[in-house]
Amino acid sequence: MKKTYNILHIIGGGEVGGAEQHVLSLIKGIDRTRFALHLVCLSQGPFSNLAMKNNIPVQTFPMRFPLDLTPLPPLVRWIRQHKIQLVHTHGSRANLLGRLGAKWLGIPTLTTVHSSLAHDYLSPWAARIALGLDRLTLPLTSGIITVSEYLAKEVALRGGRNLETIYNGQSPIFFADPTSSRHQFRRQWGIPAEALVLGTIGRLHPTKGHTYLIKTAIELLKRFPNLHLLLIGEGPLRQTLEAELERNAIPYTLTGFLPSAYLALPAMDLFVLPSISEGMGLVLLEAMQAGVPIVASDVGGIPEVIRAGQDGLLFPPGDVAAFTKACTAILENHTLSTTLTQSSQKRWHTFSMDSMVRETEQVYTRLIES
Repeated sequence: MKKTYNILHIIGGGEVGGAEQHVLSLIKGIDRTRFALHLVCLSQGPFSNLAMKNNIPVQTFPMRFPLDLTPLPPLVRWIRQHKIQLVHTHGSRANLLGRLGAKWLGIPTLTTVHSSLAHDYLSPWAARIALGLDRLTLPLTSGIITVSEYLAKEVALRGGRNLETIYNGQSPIFFADPTSSRHQFRRQWGIPAEALVLGTIGRLHPTKGHTYLIKTAIELLKRFPNLHLLLIGEGPLRQTLEAELERNAIPYTLTGFLPSAYLALPAMDLFVLPSISEGMGLVLLEAMQAGVPIVASDVGGIPEVIRAGQDGLLFPPGDVAAFTKACTAILENHTLSTTLTQSSQKRWHTFSMDSMVRETEQVYTRLIES
């Protein structure tokens, strides 16, 4: 008879990004005959609401500020009460409380690193504090999963051990009629049918490089007067970006957070990801499936997903001239666009959800049984 292990996921939960989607996918895909998964959020926000909509019970232990340790004692009591055997943490706050709590109780802890800590914060001092805390608590971690080899090297440099790369997985997405979906989304958001749409999906945060997208759009409008930007996501830069778009008279649609953002992909003529830092770029797998040509920055784990010149075009992060050139090459060359999308639609299968879940289950079993 197989043993059932109690696993706890801890995450901030203040937004819905790649890390949150990753946790949701693991909880949904895990073998319930072998693992009982629990979820703790450190704030009441969009992710905890999304989890509850998916019938996933959520316990919240609010952290009022990054170094707030007051939730630790009640969290430890909760872990003990639910007989948790492994704590799986995601993000700086979760790492701090989860690693300390697991050490207190003498149970293993696992961390998944989804992004580069140095670029996750709006201020340099906040990034330095996060990196310092991570270095201090890394020795308490039984194992570390990174979502790209790039991140594995970065974490190793600050003392990470027992590292394993498990790429994010993507489930198949289906569009019954892509042409109909394209027209429907454009009508819904008031995007002209004849517009040439450059779209991106992601947090409105400096690390996602929206500022470079706007600068590139200014250049592209000289050649493509029907250009229209579609920005999907929410974040601290929203007002700044809107002001910049208005000031430069760039036609745009800013939707805010959309729960099923992938449904917008058929409305795009080109998907762009101009990040200055990116752990892997889970959204790229959705764009690949949807058959939308891709231009992305050559940074972090992106080149591990997109083979330059084969599945999409890559450019040096922050290089507006190279970004503009790559977009122009695809928009003016239908043959190139088709070649890239055909290749990417075959490649995305490499990053399967089943592989991600099964490999993570193996790590759980190894850490608990050792």
